[in-house]
Amino acid sequence: MVVVAAAVGGVRGSVAVAAPVDETARTEAALRAIVEHWGAAERDGDVGYLAQLLVPEYRSIDGTGTAHARAGILEHARANAGTADARKAVEAFKRAHPTAVAVTIHGTLGVVSYFNPQRGVDHSVRGSDILIYEANRWHAVYSLHNAVD
Repeated sequence: MVVVAAAVGGVRGSVAVAAPVDETARTEAALRAIVEHWGAAERDGDVGYLAQLLVPEYRSIDGTGTAHARAGILEHARANAGTADARKAVEAFKRAHPTAVAVTIHGTLGVVSYFNPQRGVDHSVRGSDILIYEANRWHAVYSLHNAVD
């Protein structure tokens, strides 16, 4: 971690700035960084990042049981590229649904689960992403989201 001195209104203090995480590493930190980057990429329309992350067969299942294929997700990101509405929707969801993340890695398989921190990881999993480590990087294969809160 890098510490940067900051001056605000004439008062100096320390602000911690996290060093960038290598998203190609086979680590929990890499998977946590990837899911943050993934969310930002969908919100901001970074189709290039999403295209390299999502395998061609990728599917995301929403809370109603509807499957969304990779092509549709890329198109949605392209259409919403950094719009104010996209940012507002993400911010509103995050405020209404505080979420914690649990990561499990077994060999070349990574599972990232999202849960209500007040209820705990064993009682309120809102969704999970399944990633595989191939060609020296993580690739998303499948996501399942539900309406649990």
